[in-house]
Amino acid sequence: MLAFGEEEYDDNRYQIDPATFKSEEFLKAKESGDLKMNLNRAPVLITSDGKTIGQSKAIERFLAKRFGLMGDTAEDEAVIDCIAEHVRDVKDGARFKGFSKFTKGKTDEEKERDRKEWFDVDMPSMLEKLEDAISETSSSTGYSFGSKPSYSDVVIWSLLRDCFAMDLEDTRKASEKFTSLNAICDQVANNPGVAKWLKERPESMF
Repeated sequence: MLAFGEEEYDDNRYQIDPATFKSEEFLKAKESGDLKMNLNRAPVLITSDGKTIGQSKAIERFLAKRFGLMGDTAEDEAVIDCIAEHVRDVKDGARFKGFSKFTKGKTDEEKERDRKEWFDVDMPSMLEKLEDAISETSSSTGYSFGSKPSYSDVVIWSLLRDCFAMDLEDTRKASEKFTSLNAICDQVANNPGVAKWLKERPESMF
């Protein structure tokens, strides 16, 4: 969101030990109270006047309003927010399916079965509904609402193009037939700020 809005910012990330999934820097931040506004979790956004904001969705919406990505009226904002929540439903669907390496109580075979079902059946079904919904809200190719960039465009791009690297190929296959969604992703990816950020952002596990 910051890159899309071409806002200057510091991108501070915690280094995580891939063997233990622990981070000394993160533990120190928790102990110092730096993460208190997000219940001792990351991320937090610290504004230029020193206010700390927690919860990733609250941060996203704050920035979207700052950059004029929530439409022109309260009704526009509600529809854009609605589309963003549809995207959250898709992400939640994958989490509830339970095939990530962090899922407990399943064998590797069961996770692989559920993963395949998600990308072959469940995700395409949900994306079809999302594409149908966007046909009611978009008035121009490449946008999920109206005819200019919005917050919902960015979250669609994040879902389909900026997911975990291990899921990217399967996500592309699951979404390949949805022309409107892919046009939105292309529009966001071609934004100069986003393109620059993708080349320069720090490497991290998440």
